[in-house]
Amino acid sequence: MSRLDNQRLWRVFSIITLLLLGVVCTATEAQAQVNCLQCHGDEGSKIRSSVHSFLSCTSCHTNIEGFPHPVGASFNKKESVATCTSCHKGLVSDSYAKSFHGKAVHLGSKKSATCINCHGAHDILGPDAPASKVAKENIPQTCASCHSQASPGFSEGQEHFELTATGPGAPMYYTANFFVWLTLITITALVIHIELQLYHNLRTILRERKGR
Repeated sequence: MSRLDNQRLWRVFSIITLLLLGVVCTATEAQAQVNCLQCHGDEGSKIRSSVHSFLSCTSCHTNIEGFPHPVGASFNKKESVATCTSCHKGLVSDSYAKSFHGKAVHLGSKKSATCINCHGAHDILGPDAPASKVAKENIPQTCASCHSQASPGFSEGQEHFELTATGPGAPMYYTANFFVWLTLITITALVIHIELQLYHNLRTILRERKGR
């Protein structure tokens, strides 16, 4: 058998091996999904009608490997954000991390909203779906689940935006810049005031010494 034939045979063998591994992995994942739904059938029904219908339970619950589940299997707020942003990167994850909600969760808040508080967990739908928690007509109710005393216009803002001079993030961009410059000017004026006061005190001391 020539060297070329050996290479072809090796390629065919590699392809067959990969296909077999794919079938085994798919079968294993399918069986795992069946096992999950024996207890979590309601969640399974929600997922099948959600935008995440192509995912399995263990796509998100990667720490679940069998039953009984390990202690602490439920996601805390930081873990739920990390799970969502493992796929939803870019503007979505960056804007959340810079938002009040994201910063509060990062600092350990137990009350601030995570992705699932606004979008749902197993029943996530796109913003154009009438039943979606982030559909325009449903956003006030979604915000009110945490902010019960919110004003009528409380939910009219946009959560995911970039801090740029144009676009939805423009008001926040200019507000942030205003406070940055206000802080710098205030600190600069304070330093100048302190230096002038020290200079005045020094002149007073020198004058008193000369008068002795």
